[in-house]
Amino acid sequence: MTRLGSFCRIATPFTQRGALDEDALCALLDRFVKSKIGIYLGSAGAGETHAVLWDEIQRIYEIGLSQCKGKIPVYANPPEQYTARATREYVFQAIKAGAELVSIYGLASRHGMKPTDLELTAYFDDVLAGIKHPMSLAVNLPITGYMPKASVIADVCNRHRNVEAINLSYGGDAFFLQLKDRLKRDIPIYVHLNGSLGKLMMGAGGVFGTEANIIPKTQRRYLEAVEARDFKTVARYTEHIVRFGDLLAQWSPSVPRALKMAMRLLKLPGGEGGLREPYRMPPPAEYKRYCDALLRLGIPEIEEQARAAGVRVPVHTH
Repeated sequence: MTRLGSFCRIATPFTQRGALDEDALCALLDRFVKSKIGIYLGSAGAGETHAVLWDEIQRIYEIGLSQCKGKIPVYANPPEQYTARATREYVFQAIKAGAELVSIYGLASRHGMKPTDLELTAYFDDVLAGIKHPMSLAVNLPITGYMPKASVIADVCNRHRNVEAINLSYGGDAFFLQLKDRLKRDIPIYVHLNGSLGKLMMGAGGVFGTEANIIPKTQRRYLEAVEARDFKTVARYTEHIVRFGDLLAQWSPSVPRALKMAMRLLKLPGGEGGLREPYRMPPPAEYKRYCDALLRLGIPEIEEQARAAGVRVPVHTH
């Protein structure tokens, strides 16, 4: 069995004054190198890059590539844009920086704009035109505000040979099969970690998400168990992933608050500085409720990190 791909859209650490925290970023990147999990730099969601300046994104690329390239896959995930021209500017920034692959979302649905099949196809065609670099398409309903047809995504991938992967954040098993059946060449479809098992059994190329910012070992061990067809272990780690995802769901689909609260509790790199505006850390009472719930999940990796951070771990019931 081909080794499954494992990726994370990583958080962006900031200082308490709100600047990019380069030292914390280096320490955070080291966690992914140790866990052998590929990274997407500059994500608009987990990475908060809608609130990050162009030069800061450039610096994120420089640090990430310098520290991780050749050790783990280093990809870019620029924030979605309203026009093909704006998207191409971000794509070329990532390519010039040295990102090994660049992922693009569909057209941003600002002011309720929902593209027709023709408009979405034209958008992807315009963005991808003349680009020889490896690219991937991201299907993400809450981010773009609409769910494209599987036939549209497959058609774009079939015609543009530089599209080398698809990131399917949302869409059930039937959508996955519709997409898979319409592809005319071997393009891996990566699926979101939470809820991935069925799609992995049907041939998905691996997983991605934001969970590995907090539980990278859990993600790695889950995939290792899937590859080994050790379904007893798969079940155990699936339970951990589902419990974790259910807790984070109150903040979905925008996860920076949930990530940064967990990072602060567990004293992970980037937790001390918190969020970039317009996000704000929740009030102390809400932070405490979230942290108490996180510690009660019964996830060994979280408990291990909590103890290392000097945080008392309660007796759980799972």
